Amino acid sequence: MIIKILLFTLLLKIAVFSCAGGWDYSNRSFLFLEERELPFSNQKRNLDSAAVYNDIIDDYKNRAKQANLEEWQKHLKQNLSLKTIEQIVYQRKNISLIKDENIKAYLNFIQNQEQYVVNYYYSNQKEPEIKEEVLINEAIKRINTNIPEWLKLRYFYLSLRLAHYKELKPLEIYKKYSYLLQTKEKTIVKDWIQGIYAGALIKDKKIQKGVYEFSKLLDKDKINWHLAYYNFNHIHTKEQWNTLVNIPTSNYEKARLYALRALNKNSNIIEELKNIYKIDKNSVWFDFVLYKALLNSQHFFDLDDYYVRNFPTQEFINYLQTIKKDDMYTINLSLGYFNLYSNNLKKAKEIASGLLLSNDNHETQTFNYIVNLNQLKSINIQIENDIYSQMTKLTNDKDHTSNAIQNYTFVILEKLYKKQNDTFKAFLSANINNLNNSSFTLESLDEFKQFINVKSKSKMEEYFKEKYKEQEKIKKIDNSFSFDESLKKTQIKLLINNQEFDKARKIKSNYLNEYIKFNPFNVSIRGNNRSGEKQTYTIKEFLDKIIQIQEVLKNTPNSAIDNYLYANAIYNLSYFGNSNIITTEYRSVYSFHNKVLELKKVNDSIKYYEKALKYAKNKEFKAKITYMLAKSELALFDINFAKKSSYSYPKEITSYEAPRTWSYTRNKTYNKYIDNNYGKYFDKLKDKYSNTKYYDEILKECANLKTYQKRK
Repeated sequence: MIIKILLFTLLLKIAVFSCAGGWDYSNRSFLFLEERELPFSNQKRNLDSAAVYNDIIDDYKNRAKQANLEEWQKHLKQNLSLKTIEQIVYQRKNISLIKDENIKAYLNFIQNQEQYVVNYYYSNQKEPEIKEEVLINEAIKRINTNIPEWLKLRYFYLSLRLAHYKELKPLEIYKKYSYLLQTKEKTIVKDWIQGIYAGALIKDKKIQKGVYEFSKLLDKDKINWHLAYYNFNHIHTKEQWNTLVNIPTSNYEKARLYALRALNKNSNIIEELKNIYKIDKNSVWFDFVLYKALLNSQHFFDLDDYYVRNFPTQEFINYLQTIKKDDMYTINLSLGYFNLYSNNLKKAKEIASGLLLSNDNHETQTFNYIVNLNQLKSINIQIENDIYSQMTKLTNDKDHTSNAIQNYTFVILEKLYKKQNDTFKAFLSANINNLNNSSFTLESLDEFKQFINVKSKSKMEEYFKEKYKEQEKIKKIDNSFSFDESLKKTQIKLLINNQEFDKARKIKSNYLNEYIKFNPFNVSIRGNNRSGEKQTYTIKEFLDKIIQIQEVLKNTPNSAIDNYLYANAIYNLSYFGNSNIITTEYRSVYSFHNKVLELKKVNDSIKYYEKALKYAKNKEFKAKITYMLAKSELALFDINFAKKSSYSYPKEITSYEAPRTWSYTRNKTYNKYIDNNYGKYFDKLKDKYSNTKYYDEILKECANLKTYQKRK
């Protein structure tokens, strides 16, 4: 059976705690510690969070059901699977399979009383057929019959639970039948009874006694240990605490109460450690509280800037240096990490070496490895091989499957490579788990292609290649690697973005057969040139045509229409045009990545528009070309005055935001535009082409022109 409890908001008064700052480390990137057995030890998030509570309850339900089913399987002494037993006990199916009449009677009794306790949060929709008192008396009556002890204990639990939920003197039942708990058999039912008993004490206003009884559940051998912490919230005042802490008769239990109090995010951990140390310097609860602090301190390794690294490292060092215990493992491990955080690498290395001598295990080996990484000042082939050897030894352990060691290794390597201006290996390190196609430039992609097909100089270089094979970014054919379709697509995009159209057309990729959403050779009054026309070009057809136009311009460089079409295409390939999706892997709606290439595309478009304007004969056509020159000039302004974006994606690539991104029609956005001598093409439109039909259309639809003229 499953106990359901109400989660009250923890409103512990400040007086209960020796207050200190609290943290919530929900998304830590790196944890290098091994899991501990005691409850809550490995929970790295704020226990008062509703999400954490729900996760713990879900985990409890799963563990409780599994343990309960295994107990049933043991006592049934029938060859039944756990799945079948689950159907019998939890779903009331296939009860006919049960041969023992006492067990059948028990299962029927469960079904009769379940309506009173399963929907504990809600009132019954109809009047129950059997009164609660009748069911309680029936359970008690069966306890006194000649049935197996394990069934008596379960009837005891059911009667106690129903009496507690319905406030029918549960403590009297507990007092009379608690002797049943003396059985030596380890059973989940004892844990359930303990939880009900503690809850009944609290409901009977025996707050401190109830919290004390709940605290007994904080043990690795208990199934419902979460109740110990989530019922500690009943202690609101210092007076209540003083009464509570004086109830236990053993140092173990008293120290456990301090450990429970230390779990709250507002507790002063060092003060709680001192309290436990006074009671028993060798208490397991001292190591429990210290380990939790060490676990929380590992936010030091996180990369995100929004983490506040306010862990009181030096205070812990100062205190722990005064501690002498029979088992100093957790103290020394903590001192090692705290000295590492404080950049006292010499002391950290000294502690790491001592730990390996006394406790050579995966946890100490990992700490020693982390210290060694942080001591590195440079990187070379030999160091790469040494790191690879140590890293793979630690990560190939089948009992330790975390990626933290590998990931942190490449964080350090990335820094070292950057320090030595090895930008390519820094790039490889940054993308060890996810080679983001958006991160490539044409140069780095060419370098990557060369790298994967050249014999590796070190084990680490071989490791890079294997990781990218795992990501299915590259595939090995015969003795050489080739790009997968996604990287071929990236290569085509990068070549188009660099205006290397012929090379892009020669790449064998299905991507060339994809249609472009808008016609790259068309422009409109709209700022982005997008219109609702049908898709007319595949990427290959677009490349064929633009190469054809290039050939025409070689032979007839003064062709107005070909200069115009070529300029349109180049402009549309920029961030400001209608087909920039084929020049970039990830298109942001508010920023662009490569400032140099954007400037080149727009300046090239201006060059070809100027030539088209020079040789055009029709005035309406000239007005249209001049308007595109004005749009290109606006784009130049946006690029030249763009600022680095704080929302760049991918994170390692610099992005730029245009000054008009969020305010196209505001007068003030044009102050700098005009003051820096932009706008000559807007002026030319008015001066030379104000009597054209196209100019009339622009006045109706173009907010940029109207705002510019108003500001001017």
